[in-house]
Amino acid sequence: MPSTILIKHLQRSLTFVCAILISFIISKAFVIEPEHFPTISIVSSVMAVSFICYGNRALVGIISGLFLHYYFAGKEIGVTLLFSLILPSLPYVFALLFNTISKRFNDYPISKKIGLYFIIFCCCFPISNSLLLLWVRFIGDQIAPSMDFLSYSVLGSFLTQSLISPVLIFAVSQFNEKSLKEYKTLDRDMRNSSDNDKSYKIWLLTCTLLMLIAVTQPDPLLLNSLCFFLLVLIIVGFGKHGFIRPLIMAAVVILMMVFDSVTRVNLSQNIDANFYGLFVVLSVITALAYLLASHNIKNYELTQKQILNERIDPYTGLYNITQLKDDLSHIRTSVLIYLDITPTLTTVSDIGHAGRSHLIQQLSLYLSARDQGMSNFYRPPFNTGLLSFIPLSHDIKDELKYLARYLKKFQFFWEGSSITLVDPTLHCAKISNDNDIEMAVSILCEQPPLVSVSTNWVDVQPTPIYKICKLSFIQGVFKNNHFELHCQPYLNLSDKTAKSHSFEVLLRIKSETGEQIPPAEFFPLINQFSLETKLDSWVVKNTFKMLDLMVDDWGKIEKCAINLTAKSLGLPSLAHSIILSANKHNIPLSRICFEITESSALQNEQQAIDTLNILREAGSKIALDDFGTGYASFAYLRTLPLDVLKIDGSFIKELPTNETDRLIVSSIATIAKEMKLETVAEFVETQEHVEILEPLGITYGQGYGIAKPRPLADYLAELKNSEYETLKAS
Repeated sequence: MPSTILIKHLQRSLTFVCAILISFIISKAFVIEPEHFPTISIVSSVMAVSFICYGNRALVGIISGLFLHYYFAGKEIGVTLLFSLILPSLPYVFALLFNTISKRFNDYPISKKIGLYFIIFCCCFPISNSLLLLWVRFIGDQIAPSMDFLSYSVLGSFLTQSLISPVLIFAVSQFNEKSLKEYKTLDRDMRNSSDNDKSYKIWLLTCTLLMLIAVTQPDPLLLNSLCFFLLVLIIVGFGKHGFIRPLIMAAVVILMMVFDSVTRVNLSQNIDANFYGLFVVLSVITALAYLLASHNIKNYELTQKQILNERIDPYTGLYNITQLKDDLSHIRTSVLIYLDITPTLTTVSDIGHAGRSHLIQQLSLYLSARDQGMSNFYRPPFNTGLLSFIPLSHDIKDELKYLARYLKKFQFFWEGSSITLVDPTLHCAKISNDNDIEMAVSILCEQPPLVSVSTNWVDVQPTPIYKICKLSFIQGVFKNNHFELHCQPYLNLSDKTAKSHSFEVLLRIKSETGEQIPPAEFFPLINQFSLETKLDSWVVKNTFKMLDLMVDDWGKIEKCAINLTAKSLGLPSLAHSIILSANKHNIPLSRICFEITESSALQNEQQAIDTLNILREAGSKIALDDFGTGYASFAYLRTLPLDVLKIDGSFIKELPTNETDRLIVSSIATIAKEMKLETVAEFVETQEHVEILEPLGITYGQGYGIAKPRPLADYLAELKNSEYETLKAS
């Protein structure tokens, strides 16, 4: 173990030695030969970055690298040792100062940390470093440095620490994922906030092309003009396109300009005023760029802080759904989790709003402490519970099982007492970043409380109904007449030779894509928005209209069954409007049978009885649908004026194998016969069903074994042009 640690230290020290030696080689490209001074000191930058990132661990390697360079450069051993110890001292002290202050102000915004770096390394360090170099040069060469040397030293050191050192810091951070994570995240978020990938690509391409053009220019005036234009373009990109990429590009452009100027000075062996002026201008531009970048970052941070405050629930401290959408936008696939705590709150309803908030807070802290990918928690709108997400993985089911077990250990402490969660269920859904997150959350939150179910997987893929507002959808169906009339024929089991036909009118909806939406999806919306009476009116009116248009011989029709809801039967005007519509379309009401859905309670029973009596007196028949499953099956037999009983399909489905169902159906058939009522058996799926029902005295059979639902217009056209035997065979 000690030998491994020693090898690791030696490898690290060797890396720093190589970095120092390479930086001396690169720095030669920026040395002013008349002054024997590097305008851009890559060595100084490497030392500063090494001490900032690695602290004391870099000291041995840096000193060793300096010693080797000066020793092989022909310096005396004493001078070599002096240079090797003195030169790293200032970067080390300033790096130590910067790291100490940064740790103390760790929670400060990044804009202030950048300001701190600018003050310490871009302002104070260049002056201190220049004074140290003056002294070292005087000690080494015994020559008093000129004021020009001092000026170039300060400006060169300023440019070095302003541009080269930050670029090297970000380069070093690429080898450590956690290093400078907040800076990288801020850079990414600033680029993403502009939400214009095209403009970023154009900006990047333009800058790259201009740099390539500038590099090939032999004319210094043209090169500097292109570079100054480039700097303006790059500075404009600060903030809008992040700050790391603009910083790197600005460093490259300024190095190009300095290298070109140093090359021309060395060729002419003359330092003119233009050279010094260029350094001053570049330093001013760099300082302004820092100010602009800090200002943009500060504004972005303030905006994000304000947005964050708006996205946090003040009572529970949880994020809202908008923050959830932002967080999920960066993840390709994940599992959205909703924990409904309604069952728990129902049992402790006296804890009040404060207690509910504390429960949510304690629960989120408890889950956060688990540290298994659930870092943030969100408050769903209009629901009591917690939302979170975890990345999708191959062992996601095992992870959710562990999470469910972990939840069972949770204790909610309130006013000296503690309780566990009541029936906690994790409602989970697989989602991708292109899903409609609001819709997915809505579907998850609509899940009913489940007993003894720890994990409930939910399909949140939107059906055609969920693609738009529910109310808007169903209103649009009425407005645009998207309903379609279908029917399902009966089979007369009591008289196989009957020439007339019976059928039930059904309803379907076509979505905008042309797909048919099943009743199970749109009927709940009809009930939810109290549109039952409007729907019944539409069905009666359009059925009568189609019958008038397509039926020439009413002798072929024995019974056309139309459903009426309990709410419609409570309207005093219903019977009158039906009779009026029948007269208008020449419909013999003796051929119409109105079905009452027995699974819904009659809201105004006396009015319903009056309405049914009027319709019956007008010639209609009345059927009680879903008999045997509703609120008051046998009570309705006593009170309602009925002609037909429709036996619920739940008693018919398993008739061939279930003796109990057979006894129930036989009993209903006997009661109906005694009351002189006809019977219809639903869910007749096979010929075996037919063979069982016939001896029991059931009048009609209805189901897929008899005939599948079909468009009413097609059936009436077929009925108009065909004989009974043809229809029966179909």
